[in-house]
Amino acid sequence: VAGQCCNMILMLVVYIRTHRHYRPFELFSHIARPDREILRDLLKLGLPIAVAITLESGLFVAAALLIGRLGPLPAAAHLIAINFSALVFMVPLAMGSAITVRVGNAVGRGDLSGARYAGIIGMLIVVAGQCCNMILMLVFPEYIVGLYTDDIAVATLAVSLLFFAGIFQLPDGLQICATGALRGLKDTRVPMLYNLLAYWAIGLTLGYYLTFNQQLGPAGMWIGMIAGLTVGGSLMVARFLHITRRMLAHES
Repeated sequence: VAGQCCNMILMLVVYIRTHRHYRPFELFSHIARPDREILRDLLKLGLPIAVAITLESGLFVAAALLIGRLGPLPAAAHLIAINFSALVFMVPLAMGSAITVRVGNAVGRGDLSGARYAGIIGMLIVVAGQCCNMILMLVFPEYIVGLYTDDIAVATLAVSLLFFAGIFQLPDGLQICATGALRGLKDTRVPMLYNLLAYWAIGLTLGYYLTFNQQLGPAGMWIGMIAGLTVGGSLMVARFLHITRRMLAHES
């Protein structure tokens, strides 16, 4: 991991130094000394984001490990469903970053209504796209699974899990975009707590209960993840709407 990070940093430095877009800024002409106040503000903003990402990704790792206890067949089927979900998730993930930029730019120029508009429109666009992904998984699960395996037993279970993966698309896309919108408002600490509540206290707990206590197998873990993401996404959206409404009220 450290080697990959060093390679990425090196590639970014070379790109910035050679691309004509960055030449007028002369970014490497003067290297300023570290500013403790700025670094403290960055850590205050960035550390909760890092913890939130760890909590979210940790949910999926924990879910995979728990499903692995059921045996190789459920584990293989789960990996197919979660891998395809992760593949199509790249679009809402990128949109979440774009929403962060658009909302942050609007706040920076004092356009609070524009910030609210950018966040809401971004979420609606992603929800529309996720509906397409959901339809794809619900209508063509056999074709999708066929891209991964020709084992009949694994394919049969994976097709059933793609139903849950399809439903999973809506809350998953909504939560990442709502989180991005809140980051544009520099609101990161409360969303971090929302992630802890939604993904671990609700999602993983419910998934474990349904998987092992109710004997639902890997489907139980998927139901738990859907529940956690739904709660998390709902809380994020509600907070974004509340904060922007309050900002607009103070402005007027």
